[in-house]
Amino acid sequence: MTINKQIIDNENVNGFNITLKVEKRNINPTSQRYVISYKNKEQKSSLWSKKSLICAIIFNILAMSYIRISFTATSIIIIVMSFLIFFWVTHTVQTETLLVIPTVGIQTSVKYVVGREDNYVSWNNIDDVIINEVIKFNRVLYFLTILVKSTNQADQIKLIPLFKYTKPRLMMLEVIYSEIQSLLIDSRKETNGDGQGSGDK
Repeated sequence: MTINKQIIDNENVNGFNITLKVEKRNINPTSQRYVISYKNKEQKSSLWSKKSLICAIIFNILAMSYIRISFTATSIIIIVMSFLIFFWVTHTVQTETLLVIPTVGIQTSVKYVVGREDNYVSWNNIDDVIINEVIKFNRVLYFLTILVKSTNQADQIKLIPLFKYTKPRLMMLEVIYSEIQSLLIDSRKETNGDGQGSGDK
């Protein structure tokens, strides 16, 4: 098995340090895996935020035991804190992964502190891959986006943005885009002789 690895370090649009790991497997079936994760410094800060959260919970419990508060107010505080902890645990993203296997499909994975979420798109349903420009408040953000052919005639093309949570900068997205685009062009040339997709027209 021949696997080529490439590692790129950079900051995301919010200024956090992230790492892009590119793994290419050259034997049949060929595949490419792109993993964007926060670097150790951010993991340490995440560990510090966990400690801060635990200290805040302990302090609030001690404060409630010394200060006389009604049972209703105590219940509301506990419910709100439980909801915040649950939301933090289930929505804190550690890594985002994109697995590309030509002629098979593309699988995206988001790994949270607890659990993960996977999505799969069949290769035959992929029309093109583009870098989409999004204006949010006073910033211009770039997202790698898959154009998916829809079976419903009313919606001909469906957009699936990638790396929504790690938010890599344009330079990192261009590395992934060029690799996937070359795979799509090669696949189209083999099937119908035309290397163009919707994003190229």
